[in-house]
Parts: sequence; structure tokens; C-alpha cells
Amino acid sequence: MQKLLDAFLSQSERETVVAAVRAAEARTSAEIVPMVVGISDSYPKAELACAVTVGLVAGVLLNLALGRHGMWLFLLFFGVFSLLAFEAAKHAPELKRFFVSRERALHETNQAAQAAFFTQGLTGTRERNAVLIYISIFERLVLIQPDTGLAGKLCQSDLDAATTALAEGIRQGRQQTALIACIETLAGLLAPLFPPRQDDPNEIKDLILI
Repeated sequence: MQKLLDAFLSQSERETVVAAVRAAEARTSAEIVPMVVGISDSYPKAELACAVTVGLVAGVLLNLALGRHGMWLFLLFFGVFSLLAFEAAKHAPELKRFFVSRERALHETNQAAQAAFFTQGLTGTRERNAVLIYISIFERLVLIQPDTGLAGKLCQSDLDAATTALAEGIRQGRQQTALIACIETLAGLLAPLFPPRQDDPNEIKDLILI
């Protein structure tokens, strides 16, 4: 999924986002961590569903077009087009996405974001006040996940509004500006709760790309 990451943020855009994170964290001792992943799950069943669907449709239509009704010919077409579709789904996210339900995508993205919070060390801050901005390109989903030290301190409606604005900006192709705006919004929410300290190290990466 490297192509998805490269298309989402260029190298210069990544540097601009990192600068925005550093500027935001100068306003607060909390950690703001944007994380962009190409895909949150491999979705092997989607590849299989694509293969079976394309194989069946191709087998039936080609048999009808040729005026044949033999089972062996159908199986031949089915096998060939199933294999082609399976490989295509593995390498073409646009095709694979048709076979992933919105509910499944949301579930897997939530699971991946929760796992990333631990594996990327966001639970290790001094005051448990890190905020993860999780963007999954394949699923076209955005999640903002605060650590336990922020429980009850951030208004959920503010987080929902920031999530919606970021998702809309990405949908419109303004991912860099939308992400920077989200970072600045979170900094504005966090600054009164966790003002900057002189002994405040940068505890987590400013931008995580996977």
C-alpha cells in the first residue's frame, strides 16, 4: 500500500505536517500524533469474494455468448477469471474496496487504531495525554483517539467535529491542509488542559506512516 501513502502525502507535505505538529505541541504538553496507514486489514475474504463473483459472472456470460452449456467449459472460464480477479484484487485497492462492507471496514479500522495506540507507544506519555489522529486511506476513515488522561476532559462533540472536518477535507483532496487544521484544532482544545512545560520532551514521533 506504499502507493496509497505516496499519493496521500508527498515528501514536502509530510515535512509541513511535521512542522505543524511541532508548532502545536509548543502550545501544550500533550502529544498530538497523526498516523496515516495504507490499509487497516488485509481483507482476505474480499479478495476471495471478488474472485468468486468475477469467475461466476464470466463463466456464465461466456457460456451464453458461445452458445454452450457444458460444465467443463464453464469451470474453465470460472477458474481462469477467478484467478485473474483474485490477483487484481490484491493489487488494485479500488477493486478490492467493492467487496468490503462499510461495517467491516469500520470494525477493522477501529481495531487497528486501538492496536496502534499501544504499539506506537502513545500510552507511554507522562500524563497519558496523547491524542492519535488515525487515517486509514483504503477504508477512507478517520478516527481521533485520546488517551485515558484526557477522559472526560475533551468534549466528544468537539472531537466529532474535528473528525468530520478532516474526513471531508480528505474527501475533497485537501488532505494536507485538512490534517494541519485538525492538528491546530486539537492544540487549541488541549492547551488550556495541559499547558506547555519547560521539561516537556517530544515523547512520540510527529508523524507515523505505515
